[in-house]
Amino acid sequence: MKNRLHCFVLLVIATLAAGAIQSAAAPTVCGSGPTSIRWICSTENDRWHERTVEPAEPATPVSDLRISLDPTQTFQTIDGFGGCFNELGWEALTAIPDDRREAALKELFSPGGANFTLGRAPIGANDFSLGWYSFNETPGDYEMKDFSIARSRECLLPFIKAAMKYQPTLGIWASPWCPPSWMTTNGRYRQGSMKSDPQTLAAYALYFSKFIQAWRAEGIPLYAVHPQNEMALNTNVYPQCVWDAGTLNLFLRDHLLPQLRRDQIDIEVWLGTVVNENLAEYVDPILGDPVTGPGIVGVGYQYGGQKTFLATHQKYPGKKLAQTETECYGGGNAWDQALLTFGHMIEDTANFANSYFFWNLVLDESGLSRWNWRQNSLLTVDRKTETVHYNHEFYAMKHFSATVLPGARRIAVQSGPLPKCVAFQNPDDSRVLIVLNDTDRTISAVLDASGMPMRLDLPAQSMNTFTLR
Repeated sequence: MKNRLHCFVLLVIATLAAGAIQSAAAPTVCGSGPTSIRWICSTENDRWHERTVEPAEPATPVSDLRISLDPTQTFQTIDGFGGCFNELGWEALTAIPDDRREAALKELFSPGGANFTLGRAPIGANDFSLGWYSFNETPGDYEMKDFSIARSRECLLPFIKAAMKYQPTLGIWASPWCPPSWMTTNGRYRQGSMKSDPQTLAAYALYFSKFIQAWRAEGIPLYAVHPQNEMALNTNVYPQCVWDAGTLNLFLRDHLLPQLRRDQIDIEVWLGTVVNENLAEYVDPILGDPVTGPGIVGVGYQYGGQKTFLATHQKYPGKKLAQTETECYGGGNAWDQALLTFGHMIEDTANFANSYFFWNLVLDESGLSRWNWRQNSLLTVDRKTETVHYNHEFYAMKHFSATVLPGARRIAVQSGPLPKCVAFQNPDDSRVLIVLNDTDRTISAVLDASGMPMRLDLPAQSMNTFTLR
């Protein structure tokens, strides 16, 4: 199909004359035609380039193979886009001059840049922290007398506050990679499981409550917590902990949710982060519990779990969905990986994801964790040259985050021969069409806005965003 694909694309926008009544048999495609169309295109060698939309030749045919938007059909609301704040990211940023660090933060978070409005943070150590730690390593301290967030003040809180200079209403959610080591079955920060006795689970609920209150007291706008990162995995070298579904449900139902109510903490509790494709493994036991389920706001999926977005929405339509972590790859930051990420963003939002999160916002030139775990990042800081490189996936994220605003609604789109597209209507009534051409040839298209057909030529291997106002 790649080498034989020829298509003409039509955006049908119906403008009603004053006092005219549209036939009930024809759906309203949009309330009024746009006065301007902005096309941003990224290719491997020409990223975030504004291209000119030219009038189509009068004889250009209109094919039945077209993309059409129908804003009368709306779906989920978009909450926002962002990435994870990690200690190694802040260490990299503080290795360069202040003006370059501020420029990088501005490009990530300001409305004039990528406009990230949400973020993720670890509760304790994760695979891109400076080392292992938790907020209470005193064995048997069930009353959390020794609880302290002093470690947070070294990297994570300064990192988040630096971002908030450019996005003051930035929202943060958090999850642990591992509980305090004395709460695991092997007494270590990895390759163990969560203890299931009531005393430990009650202490861990108190740990969450103290964390939320302490970070909020520092001015961090936490809006949600997830109980465990990748709760099915514990075979790697970095902080991890396995939870079985029964223990997780007990923790949420009998300890965490009641603790937060007692402490009068208004915060969203999500089920995440889930990497399992089978709803029966974690989602059904928790959301299907008549006591636990109503207290869980949404489900956070990453990796293999992303395949269940649509199934989760269909079974639990009242729950929000988040893509909580992009594929991390191996530090290559390659263009083909960016195209895959862009395609996943289209697929996940088309399947009811409300929010989308990249993994590492920033890493140094090595891309390495303290456990020699190399991964991609949006920005790479070269400590020797004290420069910042904007990687390809930064632009994949920006194509969405800079144009699809919080509060946008996904709208219906019929994509014809281009299945990798998605469309939104922003709160200001502008409409955004996002299209991936991952074929090896240019695809020609006709955009008909307000009766004026416009010719587009979507370059091979390109990311494209059209904003209609």
